[in-house]
Amino acid sequence: MVNQAIDNQDLEITDIIPVTIHAARSYPAWVIVKIQTDQGVEGIGEGFTWAGQAGSIVNYISLIRQQILGDSPCEIRSFLGRFPPKADDLNWSAAVSAIEIALWDILGKVVDLPIYGLLGGAIRDKIPLYADHGVFNGAGDWEECVERILAVKEDGFEMFKWDPFEGSGTPTPSDLRDQIRKIETVRDAVGSEYQIAIDAHNRFSVDGAIMAVQALESLNIFFFEAPTADDPEQLKQVANATDIPIATGELTCTRQEAKALFDSGSLGFFQPEVGTNGGILETVKTADLAETYGLKITTHNWCGPVVTRAASCACSVIPNLSFQEYAGGAPIDSWEHELLIPPTQIANGHLILPDLPGLGFKLNEDLMVSKQLDQFKV
Repeated sequence: MVNQAIDNQDLEITDIIPVTIHAARSYPAWVIVKIQTDQGVEGIGEGFTWAGQAGSIVNYISLIRQQILGDSPCEIRSFLGRFPPKADDLNWSAAVSAIEIALWDILGKVVDLPIYGLLGGAIRDKIPLYADHGVFNGAGDWEECVERILAVKEDGFEMFKWDPFEGSGTPTPSDLRDQIRKIETVRDAVGSEYQIAIDAHNRFSVDGAIMAVQALESLNIFFFEAPTADDPEQLKQVANATDIPIATGELTCTRQEAKALFDSGSLGFFQPEVGTNGGILETVKTADLAETYGLKITTHNWCGPVVTRAASCACSVIPNLSFQEYAGGAPIDSWEHELLIPPTQIANGHLILPDLPGLGFKLNEDLMVSKQLDQFKV
């Protein structure tokens, strides 16, 4: 089918170009990758660029480039077989994810189908989003942050998530009370039924996490994310101490890691990160595995608009989806919506799936040039 849709039966990768640009939300950088072919079909991808790690991700992309020049961009499973994500190397896994996403973009363009059309067809044409603390960027004080939460509620987002905590380990009761008061302020502002979720970014000891989650019990929390290190035994101890569902997945790069978490019985939600776990296909496979455990999916996303679009392709075919995370929305970061042409359409708290081939956009090259970080040019 692919070969019939192009002039030359031997479509080949001719170049892989990582481009590192300034990021939104005060993050240091985003790494976007362009994969070029001998027939002019270009694919775009992005990996989750951890703080300060752009150089390492770019180096891994360049290393993989040397090994796949001349290969067909349409053999995605073969690529993942040769370059699987690694549990002990987030930067490697981000590089693999960026390239995998770009390969899907090429395949969709070659056969003139959206990526979700290649995954069996979308089961929803709009993706439910939840907003997160990305909307706080540029806010002057906590009162303005609360106003922005109310604004995203008004815009139709059915849930909001943020990390109200400070420090690590086991907090003092006094410090914890001060942090819980912020959550109480939000609950009072949004009403008793609006869904809020709380992130802890793996900061707590088991004892600290249990203190925190028990303090959250009366506040109608949708899930408590990453309360401890992503250790199945630690998370299980926290889960046993509360009725609030536990969620994690941002740091999980392989299905083997995911399965260990699922087997522990500690989770209510799993949060695959499309920019780190191997990409679109691995996200769908992991969601299928999670479904056999009765788990809901809320894809993680603290990346740029390319990963947002890639995640939406996966989310469109995942039957056990609850939400896709959405980090945009801060006025100071409005430029990121101009990076894709046409921009991602967000309406009433949902991402509207485009019907264009591949990921459904081209890059705003002028904006890319203006945002490029010179020290990472290759």
